[in-house]
Amino acid sequence: MELEDLRKQIDELDCELLEVISRRLALMPMVADVKREQNASVNQEERERELMANMRKMAQEREMSPDFVERIMREIIAESKRIQERSM
Repeated sequence: MELEDLRKQIDELDCELLEVISRRLALMPMVADVKREQNASVNQEERERELMANMRKMAQEREMSPDFVERIMREIIAESKRIQERSM
């Protein structure tokens, strides 16, 4: 396989990643609405702990670094919270 072919596959996967992240973030105003209706805080520490534990486990199952995956997820969660806060 040629380097250009591999790069094309990587570029396609990068686009898919961005699409999935975009779809996830698009849900945040609706999440904020529900939290506001339920008088719930944007910060849901128990939910975050559960999510991180699950993500770390899935990372290990896929022979990925759990620390790497957790860093990525923490950034996604931080942006999710920023969107929710703006929407509340």
